[in-house]
Amino acid sequence: MQLKESIYFHSPIFIQNILTTIYGRVLYQERYGAAYHARFEELKRKERQLIDPEQEQLSRLNQFLLFCQTYSPYYKELFETNRIELPFTQLSDLKRIPLLDKETLRTRNAEVHATIDAPILGKTGGTTGKSIQVHYTKEDMQIRMAHLDYFKWTHGIEQGMRRASFTGQHLASEHQKSPVYWRTNKAINQMLFSIKNISPRTIPGYIEQLNRFNPVSIDGLPSGMIEVARYAKKHGIVCTFRPKAIFPTAEMMTRDERSLVEEVFHAPIFDQYASSEGAPIVAECSYGKKHLHYEMGIIEVETDGQILVTSFDTHGTPLVRYRVGDRMTLSHETCRCGHGGPIIASIDGRGRSYIQLKNGHRIFEGELAGIVRAFPNCIERVQYIQENTEEVVLLYVPDDRCFKIEHEKQLYFVLKRLFDGQMEVLLKSVPEIPKEISGKTLLIKQLIPESEQVN
Repeated sequence: MQLKESIYFHSPIFIQNILTTIYGRVLYQERYGAAYHARFEELKRKERQLIDPEQEQLSRLNQFLLFCQTYSPYYKELFETNRIELPFTQLSDLKRIPLLDKETLRTRNAEVHATIDAPILGKTGGTTGKSIQVHYTKEDMQIRMAHLDYFKWTHGIEQGMRRASFTGQHLASEHQKSPVYWRTNKAINQMLFSIKNISPRTIPGYIEQLNRFNPVSIDGLPSGMIEVARYAKKHGIVCTFRPKAIFPTAEMMTRDERSLVEEVFHAPIFDQYASSEGAPIVAECSYGKKHLHYEMGIIEVETDGQILVTSFDTHGTPLVRYRVGDRMTLSHETCRCGHGGPIIASIDGRGRSYIQLKNGHRIFEGELAGIVRAFPNCIERVQYIQENTEEVVLLYVPDDRCFKIEHEKQLYFVLKRLFDGQMEVLLKSVPEIPKEISGKTLLIKQLIPESEQVN
């Protein structure tokens, strides 16, 4: 991977666009196969049928649990120890299975993995920074893509339409002189805009490029969209592009931020939820209700609002009653759209915060959560604390079984580079990260008064 990145960042921008398209073609072939097309057509066909969601969930649940029992050493032992007999006769039987927490998934990773070919590897830092590896089969990934594309299809977006994506990926070399912080993936008619380079100095260029590209849809990290929209409105810059819909991912938006982006970008926002570990997708319909895609799994809400996910499309790393770390509130209302999945009143566990640099650039949660991925399984939790633009304090909880002193040096180097040398970085090893009054553990504690922040 380092060699590929070196070749990419040392290439001219037009070559980087070609490499981006080649990689996009590889991902396309991986994500859009027979399983994708079968599920996508099934979802469209169901719009004209009467379905019993609970019966379908029960059938899919029994199939998935039998798979777990057969192919996962962890679940085989768990089912034997707790005398779990299949098939279940009702969905409530699921509660007989002990929950799976992040620490167990992290420390017993290999045992949870199924003994099948699951070549797609994902890593997640999680909202508190834990490094967890999850595996997917190609069919798992294709089914997830089918649901995401079906969600967009219900809002008028089809494959091949011009798509602008705000991404946390590094797209431009730090030595690049040209202010071009976007790349083209012609494989799916997509333009990628890096949020890493968004600042008051660069935003006019982002708006000009968005106007030229004129996307039919916009998706990705909302923190980048918000920064661009806020700057455009403040400085009276007109966005001439007219997308049909906007699909934010991974981070929360306040009501005011959502209204701002919809106003400046001239399009409605439709929210979605899909965790890195493979939780069932929750997506917003045209009536503003968030529905669980029940074909993908089950979400249980604990008394404190935390959710347990059982995801039917995680065959590489099976997830049964997995405490993903997010919070939701269920609703008992119905919706005119006709979707049979349970309605989620609110998604409460995703946050949006940032570290403020002197030059006005902001490093957002999506980028900071990913730092720990470079140190798999040796750092348990992290928290960034900023009280001024001169210094950032990073609290981290090391796993004493595998953490080494050189890991701290590497972590310091990565952060200094990320903050572009503008801030001092103070690392503190702690036994645990303190929780807030709400019971949540924040990834970022932004303590600079709003009046002192650079806009």
